[in-house]
Formats: sequence, C-alpha cells, structure tokens
Amino acid sequence: MAKLTLKDTKKQLGIGTFVEKTIKFRDKNGEEFEGEIFVKILSHDEVTKAADVLGLAKDNKITVDQLRKSILLKCVYEDDKKPFFPNLESTGEVSSEILTAMYDAVDDAMNISGKHWISNLKKNSGASLSSTESAEKP
Repeated sequence: MAKLTLKDTKKQLGIGTFVEKTIKFRDKNGEEFEGEIFVKILSHDEVTKAADVLGLAKDNKITVDQLRKSILLKCVYEDDKKPFFPNLESTGEVSSEILTAMYDAVDDAMNISGKHWISNLKKNSGASLSSTESAEKP
C-alpha cells in the first residue's frame, strides 16, 4: 500500500485531466445518435463553487437545474482546450435530453451524486441482509 500525499492523491484522482465520454441522444429524426465529449475532472471545491457563475446572493436558493448547468459549464469540453458551452446561457440552447446525457457522463466520471459509493454500500449491505434473511426463514 502506498503512502498518500496530496499531490499523489490528486494525480490518482485525475484532477484537472480529461476523460472522453460517449453520450447518446435522439436526433431530429428520432434516431439514436452518439457523440463524444470530454469531461474535465474537477476538485471538490471546483464542483461546489461551480454555481458561483450564477452570481446569486448568499441567501438565494439554487435550483437543481441551475446547479447542473453550472457544473456542465465548468467541466464539459469539446476537446482538452475548448469548453463545450461558451457561457451559462448557452446551456439552455440544447435539449433536456442532451443536458441529462452530459450530466450522467459527468457523474460517471466524477461520481458527483455519490451513486457509485451508495451502489457499493447497497451491494455489500444487501448481500449480508439476504444471507441473514435466508438463515431466519424455515
């Protein structure tokens, strides 16, 4: 097991690097279309501060839609140099289906929602629960 340092940990997490992800959506003819995007791996602070682009006052509430769009603005790229969206307003120029596909790709790359951790927790606790239940049943 390696001794961790902050520098090594950031390197292992890939902070600041790009991951290529395939997204799928329906095109104008209703056919499935696939395309590649690049997801920049953000640090925790970069994710939590993504909504700062909204310019909301401190006590203002933020919607899930606003938060997702601000995260997409910060981490979805066309390539490793050019952001996909030039500004926050441009995130509204595509369909909800595209935004959802992009956010799912971002979540897959960075586990923003914690789904991977929760999924593993459920698998582990589910396995122990099912073995307990089967032992109790006659």
